Amino acid sequence: MHLQLDLFGPVRAWRGNDEIVLGSAQRRTLLAILAFQANQVVTRSDLIDAIWGENAPASANGSIYTYVSSLRSALDPTRTLRDATALLASSGPGYCLRVEAEAIDVARFENLRERARLCLRGQDVTGALAALDNALGLFQDEPMAGLSGPYAETQRERLKELRLEVVERRAKILLDVGEHQKVLTELTPVAAEHPVREGLQSLHLLALYRCGRRDEALGAFERLRSTTIDELGVEPGTDLTARYEQIRADDPALWHGQATAPQVTATARTPRSELREPLVGRQCELATIRTAVRRLGEGVGCSVWLEGEPGVGKSALLNAGLAQVEACTVAIACADQLEQHDPLQVVLDCLDIKLTSADHRRREVARAARTIAADDEAGTAAVIDLVVELVGNLCRERPLILVMDDLQWADPASLEAWRRLAAEADRLPLLLIGVSMRVPSDHRLTALRARTTSTNTHVHSLAPLSPQEIHALLAELTGADPSPALLELARGAAGNPLFVRDLVNALDGNESPETTTTEGRPVFPQPALETIGRRLGFLSAAASELLRWAALLDRFFTRADLAAALGRPVTELDHVVAEVEAVGLVTRTRGKLTFRHPVVRESLYARTPTAIRLALHRQLAEALADVGAPVERVAFQLLAAPIPVDKWFCTWLAREVYQLAPRAPLATMRLLQRVNTSGAVPSALRETLGIATARIKLWLERDLTADAGQVAARTKDPEVLAEMRWLLAFSRVLRGNPAQAVEGVQEALGDEDLPSAWRSLNEALLTRARTGGRPGEGKPAVESRPPLIPPQRTMPALDPAESYWFGRWDAPQKDLTRRLRSGMTLARHTLDRSPVLRRLSGVAAVIAAHRGRPDDARTHLMSVWALAPGGEFGQDGTDFMLGANAMLAEAENQQAVAFNLLSGLLEFDDEAVCPWLPGLVRIAVELGQYEDAELATSLCERTAGYQADALRCRAILVEDPMPAFEAAGYLRTAGNRFGEAKAMEDAAALLVRQGKTVKGEAALRVALNGYDELGALADIRRAKQRFARGRERACR
Repeated sequence: MHLQLDLFGPVRAWRGNDEIVLGSAQRRTLLAILAFQANQVVTRSDLIDAIWGENAPASANGSIYTYVSSLRSALDPTRTLRDATALLASSGPGYCLRVEAEAIDVARFENLRERARLCLRGQDVTGALAALDNALGLFQDEPMAGLSGPYAETQRERLKELRLEVVERRAKILLDVGEHQKVLTELTPVAAEHPVREGLQSLHLLALYRCGRRDEALGAFERLRSTTIDELGVEPGTDLTARYEQIRADDPALWHGQATAPQVTATARTPRSELREPLVGRQCELATIRTAVRRLGEGVGCSVWLEGEPGVGKSALLNAGLAQVEACTVAIACADQLEQHDPLQVVLDCLDIKLTSADHRRREVARAARTIAADDEAGTAAVIDLVVELVGNLCRERPLILVMDDLQWADPASLEAWRRLAAEADRLPLLLIGVSMRVPSDHRLTALRARTTSTNTHVHSLAPLSPQEIHALLAELTGADPSPALLELARGAAGNPLFVRDLVNALDGNESPETTTTEGRPVFPQPALETIGRRLGFLSAAASELLRWAALLDRFFTRADLAAALGRPVTELDHVVAEVEAVGLVTRTRGKLTFRHPVVRESLYARTPTAIRLALHRQLAEALADVGAPVERVAFQLLAAPIPVDKWFCTWLAREVYQLAPRAPLATMRLLQRVNTSGAVPSALRETLGIATARIKLWLERDLTADAGQVAARTKDPEVLAEMRWLLAFSRVLRGNPAQAVEGVQEALGDEDLPSAWRSLNEALLTRARTGGRPGEGKPAVESRPPLIPPQRTMPALDPAESYWFGRWDAPQKDLTRRLRSGMTLARHTLDRSPVLRRLSGVAAVIAAHRGRPDDARTHLMSVWALAPGGEFGQDGTDFMLGANAMLAEAENQQAVAFNLLSGLLEFDDEAVCPWLPGLVRIAVELGQYEDAELATSLCERTAGYQADALRCRAILVEDPMPAFEAAGYLRTAGNRFGEAKAMEDAAALLVRQGKTVKGEAALRVALNGYDELGALADIRRAKQRFARGRERACR
């Protein structure tokens, strides 16, 4: 009689109807191991590892021999040790169990799984279900129940996984044949047992929906989402999220038959949710589709390719373009990300090609397609020939519109068929429409796009909607003129109409919330963030991980920042960065990367639980510091969450505080405040951080009494004590308490240990305090000012103003760092009202405004106000104070305020005003203040050494780009990249107004590149806006 082995449940063996006594658990484990590898030799060492793992006893070899001997006697008592027909034979260093595969229930289970797969491939649904039912019938109990050891555990988990796959496969088949109630009954307990198994949950949600329990399905997904985030720290994956979105939209494809029968009319195939989508803009693209439809009725076909970022409006455009189709067959299919390896899947779905088709021509193609393998190039080419022939025959019967969506997921054979059909389209009444997201340059779709472009395919790359179009979309969605708050909220969508709809739907008729938080991050409605987060499920795992880390970084980040965050070399990230750039979620600006849509960044940020975010920000701060990232990026991480202050935090801040202050003064003050109030500052760093706090507060005109007083009370260093006393006294002078200041200075002067340098400063301060601190009293001669060298001349050394005009913006910040680091230098400049420190602060304010950091600019301006004017105009930073305020006003679209500030420069007959005058002329012309524009131009032209500025003024005034080009040439020769960029911006704006768009775009690129190098975000924004306004004017 044949031996039978049961591994499901307790390991048991049978000879006929008689059960064989196997003995101990170790013997059963050994038999199971041999059964899983039946008819193969398993070595004694492998058996020892499988049974005991790392805890094998010294007697393991002997025990194996004993177990085998006893099992041999039980299984086959009539055979000898070396009998060639023995069931359990010795072979070299191991043993072999010789049985037929069907004698082992686990082997039968796996064979039934394979039989089901083959039946499905042959479209034998009944046979597949029977095989799967029999497989599940074998799995009645836990595999190898009661046995322990590493091998038993591994096999047990593997078989449980296979069982779940069988359950899912069977449920999918039953859903396809309409047995959704049966599926729901059977899946509900299994789904509850495995909450994070997404394939199973997706089928369960579908069964709920088909049973009329839509709301229950939506609620189940939300519970699953919470579970996934809590247990795994991530959002649900692509398939489950896509299922949820289908259920929310009542997608007809959720019902059996509709997803696989796409040959319908254009109006019937449109989901209800999409019918409500208003189409705004896209007039050119819409005209292309409608013209193609009209010509199709005349018997002339063509091909159209639409591409764009997710949500940009490709589907809405198609719905509008095909809405009035008559007397045509419309066939539509979407490629599936999970079916890219099935040859011709998209084409077969689109044309309803299957073995059960009523059309014998379709059945013939289906039979041919069934026989091809993924690597069968000849077979695939033959089937493509049949598809092209079929399409030709269908077109002769009736004009045909073929729409293939999501082509980025299409298999190579489907793409080749699309290419062949595109080549035939203009010879048939065939309108072939391909729709895709943007893809990286190395994607197979790129080559197809290039080839079809040469065959007269109309390619449209859909850009984000303009601000005017977003305004119109909001009015359409809300039925009212959008409020400023709503418009500001919609800016976070960056022209993406789908994201705008998500934001409006999330508000549910309520007014939009505030747009920023205390951390400077935008605020968006939580439901919108969740919805948009689910829409990102199409991304690869690597891209999702990269974007989640990028959302934790500053608004602008580099590949090196990402590498530091992920702990991987930069080169390993290139293909992932290319993916997210191609899709349109990330874009390059000023040599760095940034999210195109702020709402996407916040959606990804919100997906990370708060507690985890805190730890990640702390981890990122240290990682960025370790790779030498700019200090302001490290500071961003430390301020992005309430990170506990620790030794590393304090050490880093003490080391970098003077580097950080000129670049990000507001962040510096916030970090110092957090550290000083934490109670966690190491004793060795307490004095260092206290001194830094006092100095920077003096510079920014903050109350330093408490900080300086604490340092003075604790220090044992005479120099430190002298500095803190002086800072306290000077602060009292500034705050209108000269009597207290005099008292403090006299106390310091009475100290015999007072260093001589500080004694001199105290004596000078005493004189000033006794006069009430009035300007001019006891004031030394002003520093002589170096001659202002015109920007077009080269210069060996630059003062802060000249460094700014030449675009060497790091130099003033380094100079400011040096002066803040020295208490003596800071005190002398402050007391003497030296214009140097005031001018440095003014320059820093303007640079911050250029770089799109208005809060830092305003903080720098506070220090300018704190340091009273100490010299002639242009020497003490007053011009930069006016310039910074004008830039901030213009950034807020307050051109009139900016004009009033800059026009005040005309009151000064000083060459220092000349570099500011082109900006004044530009704003004056925009506001129609031509008299002031002419006056500014005249002043610049009659001032020697400012030819480039004069040329720019004249170009703007007379709307002639040639003087701007001439100015750019002067500045380029002088190495003034900043000045050249501004001149080329002028030229670009003037050229496009004359209708010379191509030349204008070329000039604009030069300007933007120059601004990119400096990080001048405000200038980039202004240049683009000027160019857009010029183009609109030219069109009128």
